[in-house]
Amino acid sequence: MTLDRISTLRSILFVPGARRDLFAKAEATGADALVLDLEDSVSTDMKGEARQHVADALARSAHRLTFVRINHPSSGLVDEDISVLAPHPSQALMVPKVDDAKDLLDVDRALTKFEQRAGLASGAIGIMIVVETCLGLRNMFEILQNMPRVRGAGLASAEEGDLMMDIGGYWTAAGDALAYARGKFVCDARAAKAEWLVDGAFMNLGSDDALEAEVSRARMLGFTGKIAIHPRQVPVINRAFMPSTDEIEKARRLLDAYREAEARGQGAIRFEGMMVDLANAKRAERILSFAAAAGVPASQQHDGSKDEKR
Repeated sequence: MTLDRISTLRSILFVPGARRDLFAKAEATGADALVLDLEDSVSTDMKGEARQHVADALARSAHRLTFVRINHPSSGLVDEDISVLAPHPSQALMVPKVDDAKDLLDVDRALTKFEQRAGLASGAIGIMIVVETCLGLRNMFEILQNMPRVRGAGLASAEEGDLMMDIGGYWTAAGDALAYARGKFVCDARAAKAEWLVDGAFMNLGSDDALEAEVSRARMLGFTGKIAIHPRQVPVINRAFMPSTDEIEKARRLLDAYREAEARGQGAIRFEGMMVDLANAKRAERILSFAAAAGVPASQQHDGSKDEKR
């Protein structure tokens, strides 16, 4: 599967690159994507061994998309980290702590050389940047707009994470301190036509209800996925990002009604007590496209009753 056909990422599960014993378990979780980490979860003296484990995993991986989180471009480790990639396009890089486009120049050059050696098309290996500072958030739109290889971005919104420290605020379950950052992130990413809009990790592993509430909030704001730091979080994230059966059925009805009206030359219609127009039809199309791309059977979708409470 080529990267061009991979757009729906609800759950993105992190796996420490030095823990090869966890790779097979991660593959079986149902996560839409994996992140094999060479950065923070790997100590300096284990970087080389972790690269070998990640290279072995990529060579045999059947997962539809696997990211490699490399070390920051200023670390001097970019070439060594990129050397783990396999000559197939169903993989991508995650680049941490990106503050401006200059952070990506060496990464882009190294990837271009790799693609040439591997016989891949230029730009086949995509990048997800991670926004972890106020400066990175300020510059994200320009990065996404001007670097085609950058397919999306993640926001480091974790409790007591780097972004929260940079903001100087206080994390709460309601997300007040990050409300502006999340809103700006989504608007800028949408304006730049990014495909992946990923919210950061939820650190509390003891409450699925709290996780689902945070994922639901992220989905409401326009995010398309969320980082998972433990396999138990994957089904909760997948379920919360999946449109409900009621949403899917309503979207189908709306599209049918709108297309019939459009064929009669009408641009706005009354639908189930509301006036709808092209914007509503496009939203319905997005819901149906997301559901189809996610490929989640009806038996795994959450019912509409929870959505009524959100």
